[in-house]
Amino acid sequence: MSSMDNPPPSFICLVVNEKAVQRFPKKTIGETTYLIISDVQYEGTLNSHHLRSVLGCNNKEGERSDHYCWACRSYKTGTTYFYHCNECYNYYHKECVESPPIFISSYHPKYPLQLLKYDRGIRRECLCCGLEIYGLVYHSSISDLFMDPLCASKQEFSTIHNPERHEHTLHYFPRKAPITCDVCASDDTKNCFYSCLQCDFIVHGRCINLPHVIRISCHSHRLSFTSSLPFGNSWFCGVCSQKMDENYGSYSCTKSCAYAVHTNCATLLDVWAGKELKDQPELEDDNIKPSFEEMGDGIIRHFRHAHHRMKFIEDIEGVFDAKQQHCQACILPLYDGNVYTCMECDFFLHGTCANLPRIKRIEHRHRLILVKGRSYFCCRFCDRYSCGFGYTCGEGCFNYYLDVRCASLSQLVDHPSHPHPFFLFYQRKSFQKCSACERTESISLNCIERDFVLCCRCASLPYKVKYEHDEHMLTLSYEKIASGPCWCQMCEETTDPKKGYYTCSECRVTFHTECVLGNDIYLKEGNELYTYYGRKVEIIPNNRLSRPICHGCRKRCQYNIVFKNYLGNIFCSSLEVRYSR
Repeated sequence: MSSMDNPPPSFICLVVNEKAVQRFPKKTIGETTYLIISDVQYEGTLNSHHLRSVLGCNNKEGERSDHYCWACRSYKTGTTYFYHCNECYNYYHKECVESPPIFISSYHPKYPLQLLKYDRGIRRECLCCGLEIYGLVYHSSISDLFMDPLCASKQEFSTIHNPERHEHTLHYFPRKAPITCDVCASDDTKNCFYSCLQCDFIVHGRCINLPHVIRISCHSHRLSFTSSLPFGNSWFCGVCSQKMDENYGSYSCTKSCAYAVHTNCATLLDVWAGKELKDQPELEDDNIKPSFEEMGDGIIRHFRHAHHRMKFIEDIEGVFDAKQQHCQACILPLYDGNVYTCMECDFFLHGTCANLPRIKRIEHRHRLILVKGRSYFCCRFCDRYSCGFGYTCGEGCFNYYLDVRCASLSQLVDHPSHPHPFFLFYQRKSFQKCSACERTESISLNCIERDFVLCCRCASLPYKVKYEHDEHMLTLSYEKIASGPCWCQMCEETTDPKKGYYTCSECRVTFHTECVLGNDIYLKEGNELYTYYGRKVEIIPNNRLSRPICHGCRKRCQYNIVFKNYLGNIFCSSLEVRYSR
């Protein structure tokens, strides 16, 4: 190894490295391509980027480092100092800079390891820490194992004493074998194991330093790690909804809830915020004020319309013109049910929308805050534009919004259009096809009884709607109501029960969902949005004597609103106008 003040001359700063990428031969392992790093390719490469050593911080094992290493592409904790490039200002772990092309690791002394650099394809996990590898990596072609430079260079690893995880000393188990980890309940052989010689305890190296108390997006209380769950109950994971084995470690609710989550599910990047909460004071969401202040006699002051008072009206069916009046939160028309109406202006809220909590926890690793938002936003679940209320990340994650209907989906959903309940399913590494619209999504609602899946776009459709030429309410259905084909009363084309449709139980007529609602059900006239090229678009009513022709699809605009760009061209939907110049 080189001294602190003299980094190896063979190391090329990653900026120069990328420019000289053609010098490095490539190697394909499975579906992944790597660059083979050797001193031969470094020779003759002009390198004006010089490295100097800088002191790092004394982070503990498992904590996030203060600097991002551009060699292994991680915030992992290394030694007490980094190297810093004088030209591009990148930081590099000492271990990454000093990594020789061929290395014998104490973790794997039997065979030498070849230094590679990730290029493209599926990322593999480090044998030691279990993290995906984005940059430099050591590989054994004989054992087919991968290690990042920090893990490969560790010397003190054969024994670990962590009394908070296990009371006895743990010993490194050098062979790859399908053994079930007592902490995460998986037999993943891609990660190394440690075993206790005094009792029957096996644990992955990456599981030893897992947190003890956490907060996840799918539950309102904190979760603590437990080595086993109480017997006698059937436990199902609150994230993946799969059955859990009580004999292995998991995270369970610290309150009285019968709620538990697989260890691996609880520590997913988009479920857990990455913070250990043990010995940290608990800030309960219950201390957040309610969304409105009751002033007596059915009068409230809502925090999103605090300058005026609002009055409660019970069962407003037929009271308002649904084509003119909309709920300001969900933007759906005021057909029926309870409503709060402003006593001084045209501001309305459904009773359920007025009671929306100011703080929500769903899917995202941070808590979500109810906001009025900008003039419009795009919902992360259903990919629809909305100009109503939304939930956004309380920690400032860029452009993370959910509309109020998608945010109101609970872990177990009783959808009135389907005979069986659904569970909200987060599929992290693959996608499921919606049984209705056939879109493939990572977040969906799965029927408990049969093979039926709804994406959030279909699941959030309103169950009841009104059609101006039918005196009855229309309801959403996915069931066949006749032996023969059914026809949409608006476009006169056949309706498909699998895709869902609106039907009148009295008149026995059917309508396509898009014919009744349009393509942009959460946008209303008078608002604006912008194209991908930054051009402003007006949303105007489609109330001309003749329907305009869409500048995009060249068909008549049949929905209640249309979109007008800066050139005066008319588009029938946000999908058509968003790419216009």
